[in-house]
Amino acid sequence: MSTHGWGRKLMTLAGATVASLTLATQAHAADVVRRIVTEMDPVAPSSAAYEEASTGVTTSKWGGLADFNIGGVFSMGPEFWTGTFVAKGPEGDQTYRREDMWPGERQKIDAIRLRWMVSKWEQPQSMRGWFVKGGYSYTRINSRANRYDETAGEGDALPQNILGTDPNADTDLITDLRHGAVVGFGNRWAVWDQKLTINLGMSYTANFKRSVTVDSKDPNALADYEDMINTLPDTKLSTRPVPEANLLLGWAW
Repeated sequence: MSTHGWGRKLMTLAGATVASLTLATQAHAADVVRRIVTEMDPVAPSSAAYEEASTGVTTSKWGGLADFNIGGVFSMGPEFWTGTFVAKGPEGDQTYRREDMWPGERQKIDAIRLRWMVSKWEQPQSMRGWFVKGGYSYTRINSRANRYDETAGEGDALPQNILGTDPNADTDLITDLRHGAVVGFGNRWAVWDQKLTINLGMSYTANFKRSVTVDSKDPNALADYEDMINTLPDTKLSTRPVPEANLLLGWAW
């Protein structure tokens, strides 16, 4: 056989080998699935709208996470949650109680919670199936309130020196920092060619360090702040650790 004929055979064999390797690589990549998953909390904004309608506290909330596959063994990544809550005193003539906010009073709370989580999966390469997780939690809460000094009135009575709708007390500024440990478990499903993810789980955060800074002349400013965060429908800000359920929808890359 001529050298030219052997050359054509070798070229044909090389082409077939490359094609086979390409198909095998694509099949392996399809089996391994994705390395990064990003998810958002669809419940947070809808629950904020419901809580605002039921409590009268203007509310805005968002949350999400990202998971990065580490060597096909486990995953790690950040989780975030942020919320804003604004409570205002009533307007118009009605019967007031001290446990309610007086006319003109206003308190705004801005909170952000950041977590760094490590997760172990039933299917670690694709980060699907049952999982357990644990990590570190950092929460920062800023409260800015314009409230009347409670010593201005007696019992349920309104202050004697109330002027229009402007509280006569100075602005109360409170910063609440928390450091904690979090554990959780759940299940993640992947549908639609294993791209769309559904994540349902439970988590529990225990704070091991808390520091509160109060800048106010009102001796009851901290008590008013803690009363508000402990009575909000969303328990993430509560001073008492409360288990929470999580539903997330996302995309696998």
